[in-house]
Amino acid sequence: MKITSIKRINNVLLGMAFIGLMTSLPVLSQEKPLSKWGVETDLLAWRIGKFPKSFYLEAWFGYRHLKFEVAVGHLDLVENHTPDHFIFDNTWIANVKCSYFFHQGFKHFWIGPSLLYEYANLVSEAHYRSTIEYWSLGFSTGYLFSIKDVVYFGPSLQVHFPLSKLDYVVEPGNTYTVPWSLEPGLRIGISL
Repeated sequence: MKITSIKRINNVLLGMAFIGLMTSLPVLSQEKPLSKWGVETDLLAWRIGKFPKSFYLEAWFGYRHLKFEVAVGHLDLVENHTPDHFIFDNTWIANVKCSYFFHQGFKHFWIGPSLLYEYANLVSEAHYRSTIEYWSLGFSTGYLFSIKDVVYFGPSLQVHFPLSKLDYVVEPGNTYTVPWSLEPGLRIGISL
């Protein structure tokens, strides 16, 4: 075999290896982008409020393992979900959260802190009206199941502790302090 033939074969093999490498890089690279965004809601928040006056909507942006979330909601609570000794609870909330996902695709197990603002109008069984406004610091965790990396759903659990001691009036001489809260949830959303 001549040296020229060996050089040609080497050049062809080298060219094929180069073309194969260039075409396989997108296939071998990460398929999912490092950032995503989406919208979601908590189905249990809709269940405790009167429909259609009540809502809970959240928008989020995720980068790598972190998901930054902003939620707003209005809850006109149904009777069996109002605080003890109250017949009416109309609440506006705003919630800012940062969740850490152990899976980079914003699915499976997650944990993170949250900051909740709440403005509530309450009417007691004795017909005394209280308006309270406060901030709570919280922690949430959950697990998300993903369908085709677009639709997701899963259980969540949040605990919130008020940052100040606030009282609301039930009747003259009888007040209650805003307690800490433990809130289960069922998230459903879309990621793009």
